[in-house]
Amino acid sequence: MVCVFDCETIPDIDLVKQNYEITQDEEILICEEAFFAQEEKTNSSFLPLPFHQVVSISAVIGDDYGKFIKVGTFPGKNEKEIIKEFFKFIEKNKPKLISFNGRNFDLPMLFIRALKYNLSIPTYFDNTNKWENYRSRYSENFHIDLIEVLGSYGAVRGLKLDVLAQMAGLPGKYDVHGDEVYKLYFDGELTKIEEYCESDVLNTYWLWLKYELLKGNILTTDYYSIINEMANKLKENKSYTKIFKNFIQKEIDNA
Repeated sequence: MVCVFDCETIPDIDLVKQNYEITQDEEILICEEAFFAQEEKTNSSFLPLPFHQVVSISAVIGDDYGKFIKVGTFPGKNEKEIIKEFFKFIEKNKPKLISFNGRNFDLPMLFIRALKYNLSIPTYFDNTNKWENYRSRYSENFHIDLIEVLGSYGAVRGLKLDVLAQMAGLPGKYDVHGDEVYKLYFDGELTKIEEYCESDVLNTYWLWLKYELLKGNILTTDYYSIINEMANKLKENKSYTKIFKNFIQKEIDNA
């Protein structure tokens, strides 16, 4: 089984208030004040990992051969439940993980946030086999981080999923962007965040299929069959479905 995953986060308001000189009262303004303070300090508005509160984890699930099964978002009424459900899935299924910058952001961020709730994920930290485990960078059998395998020899700098997807003929980010998530969350637009996260994992999954084709792990005929199956299995009530179906049909027509 493969699990192509991605996380969406917002600033942890309570932690922000404890560590930044905040003068605002509204959540959105508190976030923006923290971003500004961080940029003044480091020339980047990106907050350190402990400040990222998880609001969504989405995934494409595929079978052992990478064929598309479904795309969805892990359930949960709060951060603890969302992370717990994701960890339970990994513990139960032990899937091959596919991500874009998951090794450097999503997973370490999740582990840091899990400390708050005393959650466990022993499967990920099992190093019985020194070279074949989730944390090994020398094997693609447990985790493929596309930003690493496609960004070798220093080319990783500036490599963005959106641009890479667009270049490869995928939709990329067509509506929402990551830096808008905190505004959507505090405006009560959680469904929109979840669909954005799902569209990101669809882009990542499709990009991974192209990577597998590049390596010769799947045949061209298999590739087109898989993306056609993906189009057929997307739910019609999702905002991204029509867009992905159109791009998939274009890909097939240009074969």
